[in-house]
Amino acid sequence: MGSLDPQVIVLATLAASLVLFVTDAVRYDAVAIGVVLVLAGTGVLNYEEAFASFAAPAVVLVASMYAFAAAVSRAGITEGICNRMFRKKESESEGKLTFKVVLVTGLMSSVLSNAAVVATMIPVLGSLSRRLQIPASRLLMPMAFGSLLGGMLTVIGTSKNIAVNGAIERLGAEPFGLFDFSLFGFILLIIGGLYFLGPGRLLLPRGRVDTTLSEHYRVPEFLTEVLVEPGSTLINRPVFEIDVFERFDIKLLGLIRAGGEKVMAPGPYNRIRTDDVLMLQGEPNSIVRMRVELGLRQRHSVEVGDIKLTSDDVQLVEGVVPATSTLVGATIRSADFRDKTGVNCLAISQHGDLQLRQITEIPLQVGDTLLLQGHAHDLHRLTESRELIVLGEHHAPDLGRNALITGLVLAVVLLLGASKLVHISVAALGGAVSLVLLRTIRPDDVRRSIDWSVLILIGGMLALGRAFQNHGLDTLVAKWMSGISGDIQNPILIIGMLFTVSLALTQVINHLAAAVIMTPVAFSLATELGISDRACFMAVLTGAEFAFMSPVAHQANAMIMGPGDYKYRDFLKCGTPLSVLLVIVGTILIPLIWPLR
Repeated sequence: MGSLDPQVIVLATLAASLVLFVTDAVRYDAVAIGVVLVLAGTGVLNYEEAFASFAAPAVVLVASMYAFAAAVSRAGITEGICNRMFRKKESESEGKLTFKVVLVTGLMSSVLSNAAVVATMIPVLGSLSRRLQIPASRLLMPMAFGSLLGGMLTVIGTSKNIAVNGAIERLGAEPFGLFDFSLFGFILLIIGGLYFLGPGRLLLPRGRVDTTLSEHYRVPEFLTEVLVEPGSTLINRPVFEIDVFERFDIKLLGLIRAGGEKVMAPGPYNRIRTDDVLMLQGEPNSIVRMRVELGLRQRHSVEVGDIKLTSDDVQLVEGVVPATSTLVGATIRSADFRDKTGVNCLAISQHGDLQLRQITEIPLQVGDTLLLQGHAHDLHRLTESRELIVLGEHHAPDLGRNALITGLVLAVVLLLGASKLVHISVAALGGAVSLVLLRTIRPDDVRRSIDWSVLILIGGMLALGRAFQNHGLDTLVAKWMSGISGDIQNPILIIGMLFTVSLALTQVINHLAAAVIMTPVAFSLATELGISDRACFMAVLTGAEFAFMSPVAHQANAMIMGPGDYKYRDFLKCGTPLSVLLVIVGTILIPLIWPLR
């Protein structure tokens, strides 16, 4: 192993990482751990260098901001702001409403994680969509893009900004202050809002408004009613004793008693009676086999709709898998979803495609939308658990003591970070500890709110960036790029090239990984050409934020696919013109705000 050229090892590690990122064959955090193991195991980095990245100030800062996002969410601050801002007046057009959505989402994302803001906004805008009869697809994509643009308002706006700032500090360059690029970011945010006020709105898909949930998820195709006749072995047995449902992967959605009484989403202790009609969902072949085994007779007239599947206490709603959910990577069966939540999952929409067969065996991904049937109290408990974003009637919470304390602590952290009295990571960690001590959030809530995969990814990519620089690969790439640029006096060409490469990488791999990989290249390019490293860093930071052209380029995009009924092509159609527009604007503005010479 020692005879191998370190540059070859680093390039091979980078290439393998890119392939795994693009194919999504392995989780991002697993790739990051593999990178560190290869670099340390081959001696490319000594073990102290390789593992030091996991304890970098950037990792501490990102973890602390997750705690703030959780505290803000639990205090109802973002929901309260949204419900007050989006009380649409009769005279307000859809275009103006969309512009407001982009602006408000962007401003909130300047201090909170994109994923947290999007998770809060989805049910708010879903409720607004139903109330105003505006398709959710007209609001959710502008909201997600606004959250990405808002990440350029402050250094703590995204984990990517924090990781890049940490890499800049390690390179020996001056890191960005908390609000150093706020003006630039605000200009981009306004342009993004104007885009959806004008041409972008014409490119947005017009999704469903009038179709019911059961129609949209094609529930009738897999639902059957069977009659429990006298003499059946099911009579007088509680639901939890009947293992045949689980054995054939069939869900009992409701009981219709002989007198017409409906028991929807029956609990484990509901008993089957003579002449009950069982409303079952499952594969047709499985239901036939179960009927034969139990001697049940199928009813011939079955009308299925949202009303048929609900009752006074049982609701039919959608739930979206957020980035921080423990359901990511699990299946409905492996997660014991029905037993733990008391809620039935009737269908799954994954990347815009309905999954109707063997849904209990499908590994769940960020942004998957589940059709749920459950009692109101079970759905409320599921909402509180933050495992799913439950879309239903949304009510603004009352802002109380916790909201005031959380807002004040966040303001103090921002003031300390802006004044540079203490390092921003120290201020943020102190603020997170204060939130726990003041009992605005529990330690368990903090642990659950942190996306550990992101922290691991930061550590792994920082280690790869260190190896890239230590062995001169950043200089080689910089020389290659400067050779391509030809006329090195042309700032538009240099900044545009960094913009384009960073943006292109972001569409196919994680945006954080793309930015951290490109940061030492930008620094070496600035050194090679004798120009301002600030401008080059900004091109990388901004290009890596424009994850508009693919739903897998950023968690914010993935989370809106299901509730917005988007297809891959919708992101390409709407995100490409916006990316081109913002690259042109950014390429012109960056050399003006941060002169190259």
